[in-house]
Amino acid sequence: MNLIGTKLNSLNRRLKTILVLLNDLFLAFTCWLVFGPPMATIISGQNTNNLIEVLSSQIYSFIFPAFLFLFYFYFFGYYRSLIRFFDSRDSIFLCVSGSLLFGFSWAAIYILQFDIIKTNFLSIILLQGLLLSAVLYAFINISRDVAKFFLYPYEKDKNATPVVIFGSGQSAKSLINTLQNDSTKHVVAIFDDSSVFKNLLINNIPIISSFKKLVQLKSKHKNLQVFLAIPNMKTEQRRKIISDLETIKVAVRTVPSLTELISDQKKLSDIQELSIDDILPGARISNAGILEASSKTFFISGAGGSIGAEITRQLLLANPKKIILYEFSEFNLFQIERECLAIVDSKDLDTLIIPILGDIRDINNLNNVFIRFQVDHIYHAAAYKHVPLVEDENNLAIAAENNILGTYNLAKVAVNNNVKSFVMISTDKAVRPTNIMGATKRFAEIIIQSINSSTDATRLSMVRFGNVINSSGSVIPLFLDQISQGGPVTVTDKNVMRYFMTIPEASSLVLQAGEMSTGGEVFILDMGEQIKIYDLAKKLIHLSGRNYVEDGEQFDDGIQILEVGLRPGEKMFEELLISGSEIKTDNPKIFKANESYIQLDRLQPILEQMKESIINYDNAKILSILTKNVEGFKR
Repeated sequence: MNLIGTKLNSLNRRLKTILVLLNDLFLAFTCWLVFGPPMATIISGQNTNNLIEVLSSQIYSFIFPAFLFLFYFYFFGYYRSLIRFFDSRDSIFLCVSGSLLFGFSWAAIYILQFDIIKTNFLSIILLQGLLLSAVLYAFINISRDVAKFFLYPYEKDKNATPVVIFGSGQSAKSLINTLQNDSTKHVVAIFDDSSVFKNLLINNIPIISSFKKLVQLKSKHKNLQVFLAIPNMKTEQRRKIISDLETIKVAVRTVPSLTELISDQKKLSDIQELSIDDILPGARISNAGILEASSKTFFISGAGGSIGAEITRQLLLANPKKIILYEFSEFNLFQIERECLAIVDSKDLDTLIIPILGDIRDINNLNNVFIRFQVDHIYHAAAYKHVPLVEDENNLAIAAENNILGTYNLAKVAVNNNVKSFVMISTDKAVRPTNIMGATKRFAEIIIQSINSSTDATRLSMVRFGNVINSSGSVIPLFLDQISQGGPVTVTDKNVMRYFMTIPEASSLVLQAGEMSTGGEVFILDMGEQIKIYDLAKKLIHLSGRNYVEDGEQFDDGIQILEVGLRPGEKMFEELLISGSEIKTDNPKIFKANESYIQLDRLQPILEQMKESIINYDNAKILSILTKNVEGFKR
């Protein structure tokens, strides 16, 4: 940026407003000086020998119109946007009407002063007022163009990315202003389907109102991007727009949400990748109020994981007495503790955050924690869940120890210490499992059901749901990373189908399920319809602005989708019910299932066998126990 532009941009908004106002005052005075009294005096045949005397005697014919003109601009917000949106429809109207107000108020004063309403000069003075208005409007236009030259002098790089701004509201205008200072981006059009804005300009950028013209722009600009600049748009409307844009195969980016802008988490200029929430079908839910937690102590196992961390964040909103973050990974524990402390500080909460490095397999450590802190409620999210890793024979025993015996340890400690409620996070892979991870999680469910049947002190339940978006090991980040690298995007099978839910959505429902639990329930979350992973890959490729190429087709400039075959233990589709039908609850997104289980007295010797097999790393015996006791599991 040049020196003048740098100096001007460094000024605060008030000073900028004053400068623009003084500029307009100067322009109005110049117009009056040249086209006002001197010209009128000449036309009327008055003595012009002493021009100074003429001007001084008529100065009020400038002061009053100038006051009206500037007050009009200020009152209707013309100076709020300064010069940035001068080409907008509203600004043009204000400038024209303000200039006319100045010109004709001067004419009115002059006509009254010289009592020429009945003379031949009336029409001439009115025309002079119109001329004065036109010249003033032209002067203001020129001054704004000059200002833009100094403030936004960037020449766009020939390789600058062409951009279409979707929306014409204040957010869009602010974004345009930001992008004008970015030499790597070139705004070629603004999209608004309202007929009101048809064929208008904002900052000399044309407004288009049909997808046909957007398609034409895409054919002209191969690497065209669309920036969604409507942060307060309703979810369904947003998804409809994104679905339409997908057919054009244009890269889509978005501005931060209205919530993020209001909370100062992000700025409007923070352009981000399209959220997967905008792509997948299904209704999003808001965080419903959770339990009265002000005097309660919560224990979160696996607090540093995807679900555990989000449960912690949402629990914090209820301002509980204490939250114990129990986590095996030192790094994950450090991260979630730091985040929690920041939330506590920013929202002025009273919650005590207690980070504890620990393993749910270590029953002595668990006992120590529960005795020291008198835990009221447990959310058990600690588990080994990555299907291929758990399937590996080298990891089988450790996974079984963690998912099965670890769950048993935590549940027994909870009961022994009179914990009020215990909620275990389960998975759809526990239903007629085809993999070891799913089998260990179903065995853990049986443990929870069995222990619950033998106690009245603690309510034990579990919540079962499918894939959560952007959790560790999720396919979504993998696809996005593969697309960013130019492909190929790998899918296991074209027909594989999965449920999807956002982490905040799943966590909110887990908390609500825990509140309605009376003990022993298998809660199931309504995750909508399953979606083909292959279709999801195509959608993500299209919305990155690329074409996809199927396996076996000639590879050109598109992103190849490569079918690599099912991984060990992977299902073609997921289920949420083992048998029977789901039972409705008061929450339409949460159901219950009646699932069979093993009574505790029969389960105890089975657990002893499992424990011995794990100690001896006897994979065959572990598999045998799982096969006998987990419905649908075969090896």
